[in-house]
Amino acid sequence: MLARIPVILFGIPAVYGLLVAAGDEVRMVFLAIICILGQFELNQMLSREKSEKPLIEWLGTLIMLSAAHFYASQGLLLGFALSLIILMAFTVLRGLGGNNCLRFMRGLFSLAYLPFCLAFYLMLARADSGLTLFIILASVWALDMGAYAFGRSLRGPKLAPAISPNKTISGAVGGALSSAVFIIVAGNFQLLTLSQPRLIIMAIMIATIGQIADLFESVLKRESEVKDSGALLGAHGGVLDRIDSVLFLGPLCYALVTL
Repeated sequence: MLARIPVILFGIPAVYGLLVAAGDEVRMVFLAIICILGQFELNQMLSREKSEKPLIEWLGTLIMLSAAHFYASQGLLLGFALSLIILMAFTVLRGLGGNNCLRFMRGLFSLAYLPFCLAFYLMLARADSGLTLFIILASVWALDMGAYAFGRSLRGPKLAPAISPNKTISGAVGGALSSAVFIIVAGNFQLLTLSQPRLIIMAIMIATIGQIADLFESVLKRESEVKDSGALLGAHGGVLDRIDSVLFLGPLCYALVTL
């Protein structure tokens, strides 16, 4: 826990500065870097050839985030379709290499898992200069810290022992309550401009889907026989270890706030 404190103390203000204070272009570049690092870690976990770089996925990230930045949801759909066409074309050009179908499916998953999901946060942030995005991220941090605090203090039965041995049911419930309280308080202080029913829906989504998404990444790591997705953040693991809970929430939060 002590090893994580410096990252928490410096990381949260840095994320606020990059996502809220720095502007749209810096936000897009920051999310692109996050995607590229995450795709590298994902490729290292899932690929047989560890030296192989996900170049097509990186190109897809740049296309999709740029298109979403300039043309919103229509641009994202066009960028996603174009990225898939490029991925398909390179699959054909590689010929019958023995693992091209797996390579295509890994690339498709990488594009959908990272740039597609994070692009919704990029579009959401343009509506209020990134404040809603930061509050969503902060609620996920509250989820993680609440789960850790309640799980360590109350312990009890394991949540999913085969997938993530350290997670407990008490931690899951405590994390859900922490996140829900944070969302409701943020709404009452007008940091989230949502109606009360939508605040409740967002609190439920983050508390449940955020934890399922975290377990999903744990499945990827267990299947790949690695403890962390990477070592870039020291005791915090890799980039994917830090953003796994927010990825699948992107499209849902965007729809809840904008529709």
